Amino acid sequence: MKCARVLIVGLVIGAFLALPEVATACPSCYGAPDSPMTAGMNMAILSLLGVTGVVLLAIAAFIVYLWRRAAMLNRRFSNMLN
Repeated sequence: MKCARVLIVGLVIGAFLALPEVATACPSCYGAPDSPMTAGMNMAILSLLGVTGVVLLAIAAFIVYLWRRAAMLNRRFSNMLN
């Protein structure tokens, strides 16, 4: 199993050495700031950050909601017992 893995890694490295244009970076990684691909990549990153932020905020809001509701019910039941 380990021998097969070493062979596959060797073949991939050999392919990259034989075909260097396959291993070159995309324009956004390579450093072309005015490329449309770079602008698209930046917007994709911002979109993913936005979605992640909204989901985390929703989870935090739900936790605060549960915390307040538990505190309200605790006060209501403690007043009923006294």
